[in-house]
Amino acid sequence: MAERYTSLLALVLDAPLDEIGPVVKGAVNARDIDRAASVRGAGESAFEVHWGGRMQKAVVRALADEDGAALLRTEAYIGSDGLTNGMQRQAQLLQALSRQLRGRVTGVRDLSALTDRDAAWMNRVAIGAVEHEDAIVAKAAGEGTWWVRTHGAARFDVPDLELYGLNAAQISAAEVALQHVHADLVRGGLRTQLSLPDGTLVRLIPVLESWQHVPLDWPGVGKAGHERGRGLDGPRATLSILHKPRLGRYKTDLDGVIERLPASTG
Repeated sequence: MAERYTSLLALVLDAPLDEIGPVVKGAVNARDIDRAASVRGAGESAFEVHWGGRMQKAVVRALADEDGAALLRTEAYIGSDGLTNGMQRQAQLLQALSRQLRGRVTGVRDLSALTDRDAAWMNRVAIGAVEHEDAIVAKAAGEGTWWVRTHGAARFDVPDLELYGLNAAQISAAEVALQHVHADLVRGGLRTQLSLPDGTLVRLIPVLESWQHVPLDWPGVGKAGHERGRGLDGPRATLSILHKPRLGRYKTDLDGVIERLPASTG
């Protein structure tokens, strides 16, 4: 289903592509794509494709991004494939299309992780040399007080993560901690036991709930319903130390996570 196409990777082109039919059909003729059919009502601007001998479909669509960049976007669901196989599989689809666009591809844009890549990245991922950061990207923002968050996790059916109230010396450790928790989530799903790198057990707290416990003027924090910007409208959570329940409820301890982050991971 189209609503399940949660991973968006695009080729960045040197100019808009008016019709993608010749590109898609060329990839079919080259046996890089198994079969394709235009999306109903989209004419030559969008095709559903099967590739790699699998039943799972993707959509290939030509469009312009917010900054005016001409894109050939692939929309796929890779959650059931896992991080390595899923990213490899979608990169192979990008490769199949890029072979029909020789000289016109200027880069790759990961719209799910809000990150620009180059063609060498696509070729590396397509052979299965996939690292965690190829799929889920951590970014930091702030001045004095810092905010670290991730992008790209939703394509694996788990929330992106955020940490607030950091100092500059804790940024690297926070990124490592979020990577560690995401590895647990991608491997075991939302019901798996989660921990920080030092073994401290943590639980997920939806960001809207966490805002009741932190200063609202910290970077990355806002009021419920406030527009947070592109890439921050999907499922997102922060972390709390997992305490034993009292009166049937767990204590939310967001500060406990920050206290366990070393000042440096070096």
